[in-house]
Amino acid sequence: MKKIILFLFFCASIGFAQTGIFVSLGRAYHGLVGVEQTFLNQHLSANLHWLGYDSDYDFMGGLGVAYRFNGLTGPYVFHTSEWLTGRVFNSDRDKYDRFNYWRLVFGFGLQHMFTKNLGVFFETGFEFYAGEGGYYTYLDMDDGGLSKDAICLPMAFGLTVQF
Repeated sequence: MKKIILFLFFCASIGFAQTGIFVSLGRAYHGLVGVEQTFLNQHLSANLHWLGYDSDYDFMGGLGVAYRFNGLTGPYVFHTSEWLTGRVFNSDRDKYDRFNYWRLVFGFGLQHMFTKNLGVFFETGFEFYAGEGGYYTYLDMDDGGLSKDAICLPMAFGLTVQF
């Protein structure tokens, strides 16, 4: 019986869902561009996004979830998980080495909707990477190397359009 009730609540929340697209500068919850679906009276959001382009990276994208305390206008907390794959040239072996990393970001943001459909956001967080048999706090985008020597706090701001 509990599963039936949860399923009905899930179906009802999808019925009141809202779709949006976004573009941003920076790489936190929203990524560079993507699409977002907001559920549960604008309190829960999920997105698919693309992080950008680099010639050494074959794919840089992922998904994120956010809990919005006051709906679309106001603060939110988020988590995003992204896959980065590509190749870098290893001069010692004269060949390209492949890499696959998971990028995980936890953080918070603030969004303001000017109208029902148009808004802006600012967000920041803490990122870390899983790859090469461990967890790291920094990725050198130029050589694809992971490190624990530095910490990166990604920030982003951007524009969102809701439908």
